[in-house]
Amino acid sequence: MSERFFDFWRVDVFTDTPMTGNPLAVYHRATGLSPTEMLGVAREMNLSETTFVFPPSNPSANYRNRIFTPAGEIPFAGHPSIGTAFVAALEGLVPHPDGSSIIYQELEIGVLPLELICEGGQVKKVIMTQGEPSLGAELKNTGPLAEALGVRVRDIGLKGLVPQVTATGIPSLQVPMRTLEVVRGLDPDLRALKGVMSKFGEKIVCYAFALEATAPDAAVHARGFAPDLGLEDPATGSAAGACGAYLAAHGKLPAPTFIVEQGMEIHHASRIEVTVETEAGQPKVIRVGGQSVPIIHGQLRLP
Repeated sequence: MSERFFDFWRVDVFTDTPMTGNPLAVYHRATGLSPTEMLGVAREMNLSETTFVFPPSNPSANYRNRIFTPAGEIPFAGHPSIGTAFVAALEGLVPHPDGSSIIYQELEIGVLPLELICEGGQVKKVIMTQGEPSLGAELKNTGPLAEALGVRVRDIGLKGLVPQVTATGIPSLQVPMRTLEVVRGLDPDLRALKGVMSKFGEKIVCYAFALEATAPDAAVHARGFAPDLGLEDPATGSAAGACGAYLAAHGKLPAPTFIVEQGMEIHHASRIEVTVETEAGQPKVIRVGGQSVPIIHGQLRLP
């Protein structure tokens, strides 16, 4: 049997500095890989997500993006969408003229647009329009959550806000915290946190944040915990967008466009740009953007 080879890039997303941000592996020409093989590759890469690019089945899309964690395929995520678009442009799979241009990615949740900001033939930023925002169940009994996060009950909540499931394509539990210091000091028991999160469904990220930050130009400091995967995520674009929707819905939006900083506690500092368009005080359109840096170009060999 002849061997098969699949090129890939590893990029750091939501950063302009190598070996920070959120790492992502992108197999930009994945035709020929089965779902079982893609899951195996994702486990071999051992990153929070690995993406696989295929020709689109929807003619309105430029490509189809399949996103896998080591636990399985997921319908949508922020940093894999942005990093994959960056690689698609890098590899010439999509047009990317200087200035602003729009491409379309096909995901399990549908076709979503991405804006490429380019200069000198290079992609400087990718901005993703997320799914329609929706707010779900609130968590009013925060005792078990506080215990799982290693904080006091009074440390959870912000000016009357309580944790709430919020989605802009994929749900996360938005957890407002009292201060930046509390967020930075979180030391969660991920097994206990998984038990708390299980009532909201599988693969739900716990997104703890404060409305203050270390960088003077950032408005939110956040940490994203994925108890199903047993890890802290350096940058969670889907949850950052949901954070914007949550804040807008409760009248706490710091600005129409603001910066979320994340990943500092695990030495992968990230910057996520969130834009929220509102209508009658409620979130209607959510966009998330950031930079990406390519750091590894390699090849997978399979029988």
